[in-house]
Amino acid sequence: MRKLLLIVVAGALVLLFALNNTHRVEMSVIFGRPLHVRLVFLLLSTFLIGHFSAVLINVYVRTKIGSTAKRAEKRDRSHDAEEDEFFVE
Repeated sequence: MRKLLLIVVAGALVLLFALNNTHRVEMSVIFGRPLHVRLVFLLLSTFLIGHFSAVLINVYVRTKIGSTAKRAEKRDRSHDAEEDEFFVE
């Protein structure tokens, strides 16, 4: 029940934020004329681009860490196997 209440309150706050930021702003781009967009869409698109970038970086780092750990584990196993072969009587 608390979770549902928290979701409803968060949704209401997001809705109030969106309604307070509906005016148009001028956004200059590198080429061409400046664009006139609603502030709420500019904020939302900026948030989504940032979130998507963070997810991509997180996936890259986790993949890199995983592959590094696998290589280290493989190296340790091969090193242990070499020691076992050396000390076999």
